[in-house]
Amino acid sequence: MNARSDYFQRVRPLIGQGLSRSAVAFRGLSITGRVLDLLAACMLRTVVVREPDEAAGWPLSGECAARGGESALEVLRRWFAWKNEHEPLEWRADGPADLEIVGEWGFGAPAVIVDAAARTVRMRLPPGDRFAHLDLSCHVAREVRDVLLGRKLLQDSSTFFGGGGWPFAQAPREVAGSRRAPLPVAGKHVMVVGCGSVGSGVARTLRDLAARWTLVDGSPVSAFNPSRQWFGLGEVGMLKVEALAERLAPAPVCAISQSLGVKDTGLLERQLADDRPDVVVLATGTRDDAAIAPTLWSAGVPHVVAYAYPQARFFEVTTVLPEEHTPCAHCFRGHLYRGVESQAPIPDEVASFLYSRPEASDRDRLYVDLVAEPATKIETSRIADVVSRCAVEAMLEPGRRSAWMARMLAEGTTCLLGANAVERREDGRLAYGMTHAGQVVRLGLSDVAGAEERITCESCGRRMDVVHRTELPEGDEAAVDLGLLGALEPGLP
Repeated sequence: MNARSDYFQRVRPLIGQGLSRSAVAFRGLSITGRVLDLLAACMLRTVVVREPDEAAGWPLSGECAARGGESALEVLRRWFAWKNEHEPLEWRADGPADLEIVGEWGFGAPAVIVDAAARTVRMRLPPGDRFAHLDLSCHVAREVRDVLLGRKLLQDSSTFFGGGGWPFAQAPREVAGSRRAPLPVAGKHVMVVGCGSVGSGVARTLRDLAARWTLVDGSPVSAFNPSRQWFGLGEVGMLKVEALAERLAPAPVCAISQSLGVKDTGLLERQLADDRPDVVVLATGTRDDAAIAPTLWSAGVPHVVAYAYPQARFFEVTTVLPEEHTPCAHCFRGHLYRGVESQAPIPDEVASFLYSRPEASDRDRLYVDLVAEPATKIETSRIADVVSRCAVEAMLEPGRRSAWMARMLAEGTTCLLGANAVERREDGRLAYGMTHAGQVVRLGLSDVAGAEERITCESCGRRMDVVHRTELPEGDEAAVDLGLLGALEPGLP
């Protein structure tokens, strides 16, 4: 395997040569450095740094810890040399750029302000708000990438993030509501099953919010992993769990380099008995999650399950707290209805999760092909950010959780559906009803679909009322047609 030629192998089908012919200027690298990281994964090679002497700030700790007296530029130079030594960025101190990204500290709601005439995108970040920084970074990177690729026009806008009891909100004006930085989870033990794009991203985000780790993944780092995952080219060939264990040090890490799912659920049971985690992140996107989730439910272990749909255009994140009687992961698999599906290439196995109830004998098979290929780091990082936020909440005692998570748990809307893109079908309807990129909506027991009046979950035994019926009414064809027409056009007799 050739590291130079394979590095961008999994993004080229989506973006071709990507941003290799673009130049982007950055000001305030402590804030905008994560955007640069996401754009570099889309093949941005030319970077103009307007403030090269800026001191490194706290957001850069996700890249690499600043050494004494280092500037933000020096930290990022080391980071990108580690990520991809074969294709170094071209760093310019001055010169023209296709647009400029500016980071600045501020109070009030996190915001992104676009000045189309000046070709400037400004990020305003409250000090210490880690998840706001992640939200803004993914939003700006996605917008800039699409503008530079000619997929959309740069337009004047102001977008405010969070507030109003929903941390994923995006609005054209500031919304009142409480905001807070991630709470410390001292002494907490996090298990991550699947250390790929989402799993390694979660480890990167929560690296200093967990006291110790258990990492599960049997695969080695390949040449195309570093472009989207928390690995460098020098780690190609290492087991992923071992590479991450070194990076998470000095936190203790139990590295398990094998599957805990379909082939050996007994190993997982022994692991939970010997060293019970405070939360488990299931991020394999395979049928292993289907086998692991019931074991975690039976053991009463909180877990967060992440799935990316093809090209990571859409995704779902389910939070399961067995001891608080939330729906389990299998309650929602194949039972929820959110609207018309995406028209992106999607195998029947994936579509069946949302649009039909799989037979018990087919369930394992249907978990196989939920993969996010091809996708860019912008999309998969967004998924990891949402998972991380949910995992932090799952580790907290009920009285310390955010209001939005308390509401999700109280209403049984613990499955989040997220959009990294907006897709309008030929008939004008929006895929899954999602109206803007970055949107996250709650799904739950009021979204259950099926032909029966009630559905019983094969895993946890929960009885769920069917809200969206998928069978036609009884009667002759004329009566059925009239009934359907009447439902579609209420004015008909």
